[in-house]
Amino acid sequence: MKRSVLCALTCIVFAAGATSAREELKPNRIRIEYLAPKNPAHQHIYDRLMQARVLERIAEFVSPFRLPRDLRMKVQGCDGTVNSYYEDSTIEVCYEYIEYIHQITPREPVTGGLRPQDYVIGPTVDVVLHEFAHALFDLLEIPVLGREEDAADLLSAYVQLQVGRNAARVLILGTAFLGRKEAEETMKQSLELKDFGNEHGLPAQRYFNLLCMAYGFDRELFADALVEWHLPPERAEGCEDEYAQFHRAYQKLIEPYVDPQLLQSVRDAKWLQFAAQK
Repeated sequence: MKRSVLCALTCIVFAAGATSAREELKPNRIRIEYLAPKNPAHQHIYDRLMQARVLERIAEFVSPFRLPRDLRMKVQGCDGTVNSYYEDSTIEVCYEYIEYIHQITPREPVTGGLRPQDYVIGPTVDVVLHEFAHALFDLLEIPVLGREEDAADLLSAYVQLQVGRNAARVLILGTAFLGRKEAEETMKQSLELKDFGNEHGLPAQRYFNLLCMAYGFDRELFADALVEWHLPPERAEGCEDEYAQFHRAYQKLIEPYVDPQLLQSVRDAKWLQFAAQK
């Protein structure tokens, strides 16, 4: 009898704790911050980000995700380091990283018919969403099979593909352009064994994973992935299955944490459609 009572009390305590934890999950928990550049050469980046309201747009787009606490999203100078990272409920993107994106941006339209500025928009959104994926895995304790960096890449791509056909194409191809440039630069180097031990995949692998995700999502929209962007036909054959596999995982592991009504309003607002920016 005593054991039954103790069990019942224990169950009530755990149930109350679980309810309390669920109640703490709230949408609209993104807090943004543009820190003044340490390097005067980054002032134009600061000004452009502020003018385009890049962090505000991304924060609005991911606002439907229910989080247990506030998540800071900021850009700041990193003393010359080209990097971005997530740690302790904070996403930080360095001005140096965005400067790096600007440096390899084409000065005229190239493959895909995008404008030069589109090749900045895509990678900028992608790097923030990549770190946001790390934040979700951490804050929501999402189990990840395989390398977390690969999962973050795929989640970023998945989110970008949900913003509408035209915007998705701009974001994905802009990111793909950066990936291809990095892959080409890497291929010029003599790789050492240790280069294959990095927690990130090689640039070429990340590049083709992105293209496969997009092609698996919509073969018509990204039909040029095979010819213009050189996605191998043998890989392309399985891309629809790869996308479907990730979609199922998203529905099971992440979608329960999304506010459906807020998500619909965010999609209607088209927060990540930067096509009109000059």
